[in-house]
Amino acid sequence: MLVRDEAQGLAVYLTRRSSSSRFMPGAYVFPGGAVEAGDRDPATLPLVHGTAGNAPAPVVVAALRELLEEAGILYIVRDDRARTALDERIVHYLRGRLVAKIPFATLLAEHGFILDATQLVHYSHWITPPTQRIRFDTHFFLARAPADQRPSPDAVEVHDGTWLSPNDALRRADRGELSIIFPTRKHLERLTHFDAVEPLLAHARRRHIVPTRPFETPAGEIGLAEGSDAW
Repeated sequence: MLVRDEAQGLAVYLTRRSSSSRFMPGAYVFPGGAVEAGDRDPATLPLVHGTAGNAPAPVVVAALRELLEEAGILYIVRDDRARTALDERIVHYLRGRLVAKIPFATLLAEHGFILDATQLVHYSHWITPPTQRIRFDTHFFLARAPADQRPSPDAVEVHDGTWLSPNDALRRADRGELSIIFPTRKHLERLTHFDAVEPLLAHARRRHIVPTRPFETPAGEIGLAEGSDAW
């Protein structure tokens, strides 16, 4: 969940999934995706600075890679672990090469970049109900949007990137103006309790992450056991 401070309060970045996607076509989601083989590659894991709580390292690499692929945002430090501003042309170039299936580790090493896991805050861990046809074991992270980079959808997997306040996103969904699925809605509801990034991140760093397991009713509705979604 990419977040930033705006004059009106906290805003979160959402993208619309392609209408041709086999899963959640047209839904507005947070940038993200599945762990790939390269995220577990022994050549990639050493190219990570710090951790994101207790989240598994391949999941953290996947989150950072998907953020680059889907939103054009890259969190890195140099080989000496010093943070530096990034030229958007370099980010665009790396994104294109990543989409062309050049290994992430190769791209990072070519430029002397180290992924900065410390920019991610592990926020939650959701596991889809066993009754669902397509199941996921999903970790959610928070990240403050970098001042020197502007997110943009890749126009392949996702489209129409937009910044919205959590309340506005929920209102638009309730009016049928955008489609959101159950986990996205529940996370947006949590975000409505905060009006700035720093209090949200401070709260997130204190959280004890335990798996959240929604259930599916015989009528096909998704719900949560009482107390399982404590924010």
